[in-house]
Amino acid sequence: MSGLYAQLQVNPYGGCYLSATQLAGATTEQLTELLIELQTSPYKLCWLELAAADSALAAFLVNHGFVFHHCQASQLMLVKKLQPDAYLPLAATHTIGVGAAVLNEQGQILLVREQPLAGQAPGYWKLPGGMVEPHEHIELAAQREVKEETGIDAEFVRLISLRHHHHGQFGASNFYMVAVMQALSVDIKHDPVEIAQARWFAPTEFFSDEKASPYNKLLVEAALSGHGWDSVKVTGYRQSPELYEMFVDPAVFERRFGQ
Repeated sequence: MSGLYAQLQVNPYGGCYLSATQLAGATTEQLTELLIELQTSPYKLCWLELAAADSALAAFLVNHGFVFHHCQASQLMLVKKLQPDAYLPLAATHTIGVGAAVLNEQGQILLVREQPLAGQAPGYWKLPGGMVEPHEHIELAAQREVKEETGIDAEFVRLISLRHHHHGQFGASNFYMVAVMQALSVDIKHDPVEIAQARWFAPTEFFSDEKASPYNKLLVEAALSGHGWDSVKVTGYRQSPELYEMFVDPAVFERRFGQ
């Protein structure tokens, strides 16, 4: 049994895996030994993770039947089917965005106009928002985007919308979630790099804007309706409530868990 084969980690789905740390400094001779032993192994898939420093090994692995699966900034994951009928799960297929319908004490809605491309006029008024960062909760992402784009502090109230399409960046599909938020400050200090303008609108003024998109008008209407999904925690669902987010109809939650 080769040194690499002896280090294989096994997942619950019949696959084996070597991390970038385990493969650090590996040679093609060591990989050749591993591949020979894998031919008679019980495993369905083999996952090999390469650090950037070992990326020269990728060509060798591709020539021996491995394919690229996904990558991070400094790591590349390759995989090979060891059994023809093995199920190969996809890498991440979606990105996640978040928008915020921020209301102040006067019932006004916070809207922004993004900086245009060179030679173009600023676009239509819309809700602030952007992409959720890796391992970032939706509530915190909404707070961060509002703060970054407008300088306004706001707290999460409820989730009101989920939009899904298949025209995201780099061919990925995209989920876009929109939350109602309550403003905790009023003085706008927008980011001049990303945002051309930001200001408070009376909802009626926004609804009368012919240039505003029907989608954003629908979101504002939903924000004013008082309906949506609350952020809740279910005892025992995970080891720690900080590890997840869950959004449900508050009436349903109350029926199930209310006193």
